[in-house]
Amino acid sequence: MLAGWGNYFFLVGSAAAALIGLMFIVATLTAGRDRGQLEPGKKLYTSPIVCHLGVVLLLSGAAVAPTMVPRWFGLITIILAVAGFAYGIRIAIGIARAELTSNFSGFDIFWYGVAPSLAYAALGVSGLAMVRGQAWSSSAVAASAMVLLLVSIHNEWDLVTFLAPQAPGPNDQTRD
Repeated sequence: MLAGWGNYFFLVGSAAAALIGLMFIVATLTAGRDRGQLEPGKKLYTSPIVCHLGVVLLLSGAAVAPTMVPRWFGLITIILAVAGFAYGIRIAIGIARAELTSNFSGFDIFWYGVAPSLAYAALGVSGLAMVRGQAWSSSAVAASAMVLLLVSIHNEWDLVTFLAPQAPGPNDQTRD
């Protein structure tokens, strides 16, 4: 079932790995800020992006592994999907409770919690179909992984555009 998908998953996995690397740069945008203010944002915004990209990378690596059989890949997919779905719901609830900004809206709840949860739900159904030997399951897993990657790209861009204008500039003085 996974035959013929090697290049696709190599591409998707490479993109996820590169975006994980870019999250290190995003983390540097928070340098010089009060740690107490950063912790809630890190738990609700930064860590989920890295987690979702890690899932895409893990799935992609498993998909191109030469000894991976569809049944095991499907089981791995289901496990990751269940954990990711629960994590996405937890993030959505956390953002709703935090109300981190005065202009609070459902935008962050949707993009950081609901959208990834929907991608994980699709991934779980796809993994179950793979375990059952459905012919369409490889395409569905590939599409679900791409959706999760695209949602992560959106969220990473959103995070960067939020943090960058607030980053201290070269002429700004920091407290010692």
